[in-house]
Amino acid sequence: MDERWTALIAAGGTGGHISPALAIGAHLQRVEPQVAIRYVCGARPVEQEIYRKAGIEPHVIEVRQLGRGPLAFVRSILALRRSIAAARAWVRAERPQVAVGTGGYVCVPAMMAAAGERVPTLLHEANAVAGRANRWLARRVTAVACAYPEAAAAFPAAKTRVTGNPVRPEFIGCQRRDALAKWGLREERLTLLVFGGSQGARRLNQIVQEALPILEDAAGRLGGVQVLWSCGEQNYAALREPLDGRPAGRVDVRLVPFIREMGLAYAAADLAVGRAGAMTLAELTANAVPALLVPFPGAVGGHQHRNARPLAAAGAALVLEEAALDGARLAGEVGRLLADRARLAAMREAAQRIGRPRAVEDLVEMIRALRRERA
Repeated sequence: MDERWTALIAAGGTGGHISPALAIGAHLQRVEPQVAIRYVCGARPVEQEIYRKAGIEPHVIEVRQLGRGPLAFVRSILALRRSIAAARAWVRAERPQVAVGTGGYVCVPAMMAAAGERVPTLLHEANAVAGRANRWLARRVTAVACAYPEAAAAFPAAKTRVTGNPVRPEFIGCQRRDALAKWGLREERLTLLVFGGSQGARRLNQIVQEALPILEDAAGRLGGVQVLWSCGEQNYAALREPLDGRPAGRVDVRLVPFIREMGLAYAAADLAVGRAGAMTLAELTANAVPALLVPFPGAVGGHQHRNARPLAAAGAALVLEEAALDGARLAGEVGRLLADRARLAAMREAAQRIGRPRAVEDLVEMIRALRRERA
């Protein structure tokens, strides 16, 4: 089957949904050069911007989440029907052979439209707790892939497979020397990577800000520590000003609004501090980076806590509760781990053991199998 064909990939909401879509699309294009990939997202500017930063212009479908209260619920159902009708017209025009959904409310009209046009459909659930939209779609799609075994229980067993989360190839296997050169970091210093996801994390940033002066003593005993800190574009200006006035010390900080070259960031890191989003954890384990995880307490269904459990159980990460965390506690944990080289090495080995570096290959093979079955 070497003729041109089309695959639809739907993802919206956040980078946690869109990143696996981009990883799947990139690998599918690599093994199937003749495929034309059509990405679809919701109308929020932040969704479209993530695609555009990757050099992709997505198709936009207006969609809204289900409202609360009887009147809001009825309005959202009517809006969903309009979204499905618009998506179905687009699917008819594009004529995809396979449709893939990786999360976000846009998957509902996109996958419903594809199923209605008898296009084979694959749904991917990235989190340990299955999302509401994915649970609702499960009976209507052809196949389901899950990152976590516990999420698989929410889907029909006969069509569900555990694959892990796909990581973009450029996020794996980068060289430390290239990473150090990128941000002007020093080879002899230990590197702490801090990041809160594609939009940053305000409370986590505040705790890190409190921790930096407290970390000075531990950093002195370690010969200095350098911090590569991705704070989110909306938080950058407020954090930059106090750092500019901070005297040079044993903790050297590189504050950036956003890191596009995350593969390089992982290559530089001796230890990471971040949230417990599904794609963050997939990338950390694929790169064998030890981590201090601070799950976002507002995550739906507590899914970030459940995402983090396998890493903690394996010894690849420590989980810190945000409600009980302050700068002194974080500085203490960072200092203890950076001083214990043997424990860092054990955490790296544990992360490597539980990572699923073949997730993207397995997902693309599922897509190719669906296409073959259709043919």
